[in-house]
Amino acid sequence: MDYKAIAREYHENGFGVVSGFVSAEELVVVDRQLRLYLQEALSDLEPGEAYYEDGGSGAVRCVFRINQRSDYFASLMRDPRLIGLVEALYPGAAAEADGVMLIDKAPYATYQFPYHQDNAYQFWNPAEAVAVTLALDEADDRNGTIVCLKGSHQAPILPHQPSGVTGASLGLVEKPDLTRYPEVSLALKPGDLSVHHVNVIHRTGPNRTADHRRNLGFAYHSSRARRDREAHARYQKHLGRINTSIGQDD
Repeated sequence: MDYKAIAREYHENGFGVVSGFVSAEELVVVDRQLRLYLQEALSDLEPGEAYYEDGGSGAVRCVFRINQRSDYFASLMRDPRLIGLVEALYPGAAAEADGVMLIDKAPYATYQFPYHQDNAYQFWNPAEAVAVTLALDEADDRNGTIVCLKGSHQAPILPHQPSGVTGASLGLVEKPDLTRYPEVSLALKPGDLSVHHVNVIHRTGPNRTADHRRNLGFAYHSSRARRDREAHARYQKHLGRINTSIGQDD
């Protein structure tokens, strides 16, 4: 893997894609472990660890902090290839792993995660943190893949407000300038990896297909980054208030 080339693309655009990061054989194991986790752990999760599709179908939309209840996913989060990738993005610093989550966009799901910046609620300073996405299914514009705004990681954190969408706590107050920051859809095959900066503006669209669009999200920050704990505590308190009627990310 050409870590340097990936890092150049990441710092230039705010995101990048790594094709074939996980082999087909490895992906079978990941899928089996995920299904086992959902069978065994889902009923024991605390409030806020999992959210479900609206309408009473019982289908999982998001599951957070999977690594805390699974030795397998805790180990996968620290896979040397992932750690090496993150450390290539932020040379001279150690990669700190923060967690693993599942996003499952169900067939014909109409909801959309609005434009947002992850660091609006993560509060890393310096903003040396990255979201790493492993595609478990094919992802493209038909089924609501991640859409990033090129170069927007250079923008400041813009005003956000509650999104009103289960699984997405915040969205931008105003639509971003798409002439300055053009949209780029991150098309992924199963086993591909995407990385996006915590400051990059991004969204996802609806799933217009009959198939699930699942991915695992891994959160990392560099050892130089420090979280504004007071701001994060205020966010968590605010999240608790809006969380009574709609589930949100963390």
